[in-house]
Amino acid sequence: MAEPTEHWNLKAEELKKAGKFEEAIKMLDKVQEVKREEKGDDFWYKKAIHYCEIAEYEKAKEALEKDLEKNHNSYYSFLLMGKIFYQLKKYAESLEFYNKALEEYSSQHLRNVNKIDQMKNVKKFEEAIKYSDKVYQEKEIDDEFWYQKGMVLNKLKKFTDASSCFKTILENDQNNPKILYELAKSYLWEGNKQESLQILEQACKLDSDIKEKLRVDHDFEPISDERQFQTIVGLLQ
Repeated sequence: MAEPTEHWNLKAEELKKAGKFEEAIKMLDKVQEVKREEKGDDFWYKKAIHYCEIAEYEKAKEALEKDLEKNHNSYYSFLLMGKIFYQLKKYAESLEFYNKALEEYSSQHLRNVNKIDQMKNVKKFEEAIKYSDKVYQEKEIDDEFWYQKGMVLNKLKKFTDASSCFKTILENDQNNPKILYELAKSYLWEGNKQESLQILEQACKLDSDIKEKLRVDHDFEPISDERQFQTIVGLLQ
């Protein structure tokens, strides 16, 4: 199994031999980045990320387990573990960590909100302002979280729950062809064939490249012979 620094050093050598010196420097910069991170408190978390970058997911899981020994309730560590288990095709474990990430996010928000009230009650207004700032600065759970969780739920055949994840993204980004494409799969597997076809048609209008993708995606084989599907992908006029 390759270590990130070994991987990038080898890549740098290959790139130098190919005369791609700027790209080689980027690889060597990553090696130096890892060395700088060795003294940081989040070393194991960063190491897990680097293992993921070179597709060493078992090693990434081991590194993140060490991170969680220290940071027991870490939203970002739970999130990364969910992604790692997905890559390892361990979908039940992946969903467990996505749920843990969501629970931790909600708990942290509630803790900060409660702290504001506590500080106000004892007239520590400067402290209350600090916690107000924390709440204000909290990042919303991003679309990538809902996308990844939706993909896991589809793998577990929890199609209605997967649809809900994709719809959460579409509330703010209703013309996202990538998400529409995955939502169409959820609907198809859920038994809503007509809705699936309607969403596919919308996705293809937004991104014509999806037509080519549909022609080779075996997930849509159950409807590939239908006239409406063939019209959508451009096989029929």
